[in-house]
Amino acid sequence: MNHHFSLGAGGLCIHTDELEGQWHSTNYEIGDTLIFPALTVHQALPNLTEDRLRVSLDNRYQKLGDTLSEHMLEPHLNIFNNLTWEDVYKDWENDDLKYYWENQDNRIIPRDLSYSEKGFAEALELAKTGDERAHLAMNRAIRRDPNSPQAQAAREALTPA
Repeated sequence: MNHHFSLGAGGLCIHTDELEGQWHSTNYEIGDTLIFPALTVHQALPNLTEDRLRVSLDNRYQKLGDTLSEHMLEPHLNIFNNLTWEDVYKDWENDDLKYYWENQDNRIIPRDLSYSEKGFAEALELAKTGDERAHLAMNRAIRRDPNSPQAQAAREALTPA
Protein backbone atom coordinates (compact mmCIF):
# COMPACT_ATOMS: atom_id res chain seq x y z
CA MET A 1 0.00 0.00 0.00
CA ASN A 2 1.08 3.59 -0.48
CA HIS A 3 2.69 5.15 2.56
CA HIS A 4 2.12 8.77 3.54
CA PHE A 5 3.51 11.32 5.98
CA SER A 6 2.39 10.92 9.58
CA LEU A 7 3.40 12.39 12.94
CA GLY A 8 3.20 8.94 14.52
CA ALA A 9 5.96 6.43 15.14
CA GLY A 10 8.09 5.92 12.07
CA GLY A 11 6.70 9.06 10.44
CA LEU A 12 4.54 7.06 8.03
CA CYS A 13 0.98 5.83 7.73
CA ILE A 14 -1.37 4.41 5.15
CA HIS A 15 -4.78 5.82 4.37
CA THR A 16 -7.00 3.36 6.19
CA ASP A 17 -9.99 4.26 4.02
CA GLU A 18 -8.23 2.23 1.30
CA LEU A 19 -8.60 -0.92 3.41
CA GLU A 20 -11.40 -3.41 3.11
CA GLY A 21 -12.87 -5.16 6.11
CA GLN A 22 -13.30 -3.93 9.65
CA TRP A 23 -11.11 -2.92 12.55
CA HIS A 24 -10.91 -5.17 15.58
CA SER A 25 -10.50 -3.97 19.13
CA THR A 26 -11.26 -4.83 22.72
CA ASN A 27 -11.43 -3.07 26.08
CA TYR A 28 -7.76 -2.99 27.02
CA GLU A 29 -6.80 -2.60 30.65
CA ILE A 30 -3.59 -1.62 32.42
CA GLY A 31 -0.91 -4.23 31.78
CA ASP A 32 -2.61 -5.86 28.78
CA THR A 33 -0.29 -6.96 25.99
CA LEU A 34 -1.02 -7.05 22.28
CA ILE A 35 1.41 -8.95 20.06
CA PHE A 36 1.21 -9.07 16.27
CA PRO A 37 3.51 -9.51 13.25
CA ALA A 38 5.38 -6.43 11.98
CA LEU A 39 3.34 -6.14 8.78
CA THR A 40 0.00 -5.96 10.59
CA VAL A 41 -1.81 -2.71 9.83
CA HIS A 42 -2.54 -1.14 13.21
CA GLN A 43 -3.27 2.17 14.88
CA ALA A 44 -4.27 3.49 18.26
CA LEU A 45 -7.09 5.84 19.06
CA PRO A 46 -6.04 9.22 20.44
CA ASN A 47 -5.34 9.37 24.17
CA LEU A 48 -8.02 11.79 25.33
CA THR A 49 -7.26 11.59 29.04
CA GLU A 50 -5.98 14.78 30.61
CA ASP A 51 -4.02 13.14 33.43
CA ARG A 52 -2.71 9.86 31.98
CA LEU A 53 0.15 9.00 29.69
CA ARG A 54 -0.06 6.04 27.35
CA VAL A 55 3.21 4.15 27.05
CA SER A 56 3.93 1.91 24.10
CA LEU A 57 6.81 -0.56 23.88
CA ASP A 58 8.07 -1.82 20.53
CA ASN A 59 9.98 -5.12 20.78
CA ARG A 60 11.15 -6.87 17.64
CA TYR A 61 11.98 -10.54 17.33
CA GLN A 62 13.31 -12.41 14.34
CA LYS A 63 14.10 -16.01 13.54
CA LEU A 64 17.75 -16.99 13.38
CA GLY A 65 18.88 -16.99 9.78
CA ASP A 66 16.28 -14.47 8.55
CA THR A 67 17.47 -11.50 6.49
CA LEU A 68 18.17 -8.34 8.51
CA SER A 69 18.43 -4.73 7.47
CA GLU A 70 21.79 -3.29 8.53
CA HIS A 71 20.26 -0.57 10.73
CA MET A 72 18.57 -3.21 12.90
CA LEU A 73 22.04 -4.09 14.16
CA GLU A 74 22.64 -0.58 15.51
CA PRO A 75 21.33 0.97 18.74
CA HIS A 76 17.79 2.27 18.24
CA LEU A 77 17.55 5.76 16.70
CA ASN A 78 21.34 6.15 16.78
CA ILE A 79 21.17 8.32 13.66
CA PHE A 80 19.69 11.03 15.89
CA ASN A 81 21.88 10.62 18.96
CA ASN A 82 25.18 8.97 17.88
CA LEU A 83 24.69 6.19 20.44
CA THR A 84 27.16 3.32 19.90
CA TRP A 85 27.25 -0.23 21.22
CA GLU A 86 30.32 0.77 23.20
CA ASP A 87 28.11 3.33 24.99
CA VAL A 88 25.45 0.70 25.64
CA TYR A 89 27.92 -1.91 26.92
CA LYS A 90 30.05 0.55 28.94
CA ASP A 91 28.92 -0.67 32.38
CA TRP A 92 28.12 -4.29 31.58
CA GLU A 93 29.86 -6.67 33.96
CA ASN A 94 29.59 -9.72 31.70
CA ASP A 95 30.59 -9.99 28.03
CA ASP A 96 28.55 -13.12 27.20
CA LEU A 97 25.74 -11.38 25.26
CA LYS A 98 27.67 -8.47 23.81
CA TYR A 99 27.49 -8.45 19.99
CA TYR A 100 25.63 -11.76 20.06
CA TRP A 101 24.42 -11.29 16.47
CA GLU A 102 27.96 -11.52 15.12
CA ASN A 103 27.87 -15.26 15.81
CA GLN A 104 24.62 -15.73 13.85
CA ASP A 105 24.23 -16.56 10.18
CA ASN A 106 21.87 -13.81 9.06
CA ARG A 107 22.07 -12.19 5.63
CA ILE A 108 22.45 -8.42 6.05
CA ILE A 109 20.95 -6.03 3.48
CA PRO A 110 21.32 -2.23 3.16
CA ARG A 111 18.76 0.04 4.81
CA ASP A 112 15.97 1.19 2.48
CA LEU A 113 15.22 4.85 3.17
CA SER A 114 12.87 5.29 0.21
CA TYR A 115 9.67 5.17 2.30
CA SER A 116 10.89 7.69 4.87
CA GLU A 117 12.25 9.94 2.10
CA LYS A 118 8.84 9.86 0.39
CA GLY A 119 7.11 10.68 3.68
CA PHE A 120 9.47 13.59 4.35
CA ALA A 121 8.96 14.96 0.83
CA GLU A 122 5.19 14.82 1.37
CA ALA A 123 5.58 16.61 4.73
CA LEU A 124 7.70 19.31 3.04
CA GLU A 125 4.94 20.02 0.53
CA LEU A 126 2.29 20.05 3.27
CA ALA A 127 4.40 22.44 5.38
CA LYS A 128 4.56 24.89 2.50
CA THR A 129 0.75 24.98 2.48
CA GLY A 130 0.61 25.72 6.21
CA ASP A 131 -0.28 22.22 7.44
CA GLU A 132 0.18 22.27 11.25
CA ARG A 133 1.20 18.62 11.51
CA ALA A 134 3.83 19.11 8.82
CA HIS A 135 5.16 22.17 10.64
CA LEU A 136 5.67 20.01 13.73
CA ALA A 137 7.54 17.45 11.63
CA MET A 138 9.74 20.14 10.08
CA ASN A 139 10.65 21.56 13.49
CA ARG A 140 11.42 18.02 14.68
CA ALA A 141 13.77 17.51 11.71
CA ILE A 142 15.55 20.79 12.49
CA ARG A 143 15.99 19.91 16.19
CA ARG A 144 17.23 16.37 15.50
CA ASP A 145 20.02 17.33 13.13
CA PRO A 146 20.24 21.11 12.51
CA ASN A 147 23.00 20.81 9.90
CA SER A 148 21.45 18.06 7.77
CA PRO A 149 20.05 18.57 4.27
CA GLN A 150 16.60 17.65 5.67
CA ALA A 151 16.85 20.42 8.28
CA GLN A 152 17.81 22.93 5.58
CA ALA A 153 14.84 21.86 3.44
CA ALA A 154 12.61 22.08 6.53
CA ARG A 155 13.76 25.64 7.25
CA GLU A 156 12.99 26.62 3.65
CA ALA A 157 9.54 25.02 3.85
CA LEU A 158 8.78 26.98 7.01
CA THR A 159 9.98 30.31 5.60
CA PRO A 160 7.08 32.36 4.25
CA ALA A 161 7.26 33.04 0.54
